[in-house]
Amino acid sequence: MSAFLTLLRREFIEHRGAFFYAPLILIAILTLLIVLAFVSGHTQFSFYGSGAAGYRLFDTAYFAIGFLWWAYLFLVLFFYFADAFNSDWRNNSMLFWKSMPQSDFRILLSKLVAGLTILPVMVFLAFLLTGIVAGAASLVAPLVLPVLGAPDPSGTLTAWANISVVAFSYLVLALLWYAPFFAWVGALSTAFGRWSVPLALVIPVLFSLFENVVDFQSGPGGGRLLGFLRQRLSFTFDTRDLQAAVFSNSPIDVGALVEKLVAGVNWPSLLGGIVFAIVVIYAASEYRRRVLKSFA
Repeated sequence: MSAFLTLLRREFIEHRGAFFYAPLILIAILTLLIVLAFVSGHTQFSFYGSGAAGYRLFDTAYFAIGFLWWAYLFLVLFFYFADAFNSDWRNNSMLFWKSMPQSDFRILLSKLVAGLTILPVMVFLAFLLTGIVAGAASLVAPLVLPVLGAPDPSGTLTAWANISVVAFSYLVLALLWYAPFFAWVGALSTAFGRWSVPLALVIPVLFSLFENVVDFQSGPGGGRLLGFLRQRLSFTFDTRDLQAAVFSNSPIDVGALVEKLVAGVNWPSLLGGIVFAIVVIYAASEYRRRVLKSFA
């Protein structure tokens, strides 16, 4: 177990630039922009009505920030898996870990676990910190823009906690849902290195074209394979539920939102994807063990 934890720690150390330093830099830039907006006096805000609750403005901003962070995370994870499964072979560190000894499967499994746990946690902590910055800005904003109404520290704090729980639930389910795609990219990188980025998309497209050529008349539009991939890629949150929660007069009902999110998941498909990810990782480890050792 200690060796496996060391493998996880190594993944964080090797990729802390994208998952630790880069988020901190982005938060610093956001904070600077907010400060400059207030100091410059160019901030303008119009609201039709008697006034806007500060924490409602914060709700909208914090949800938007969450989607931006998750977009950043999944983009970076895609390139992480496209490189991490091959990088230790390129720099010969694979020989060090196997001398401990650590099997290829445990090494690749540690990369998958790190990509789905430790590295996303770093970005989630950055998301929480961004929420604190945005919350502070929402409390200061009414002092500069009276149209927003009086600051509401308790409402803002409650909104920060509620949205953080919903965002964390979404993140966990989304990571599990997209785990087979990350494993697929990682397995390809074992054999093809960074070429796994285009190949991860090209290979399914070629198989889909082949399916359409062979079964053109009887297959559904776009083919069964593309139809299945579209279904697997469609992990989204019902925006109507979010809009109803954000623009209601009562605090966000965390339990109701999380319950709807969980109920909307195709659990057999999610569990099948996890099994597929483990099988793909095992196949990649066997390739490393049987083929790459001859080049070591």
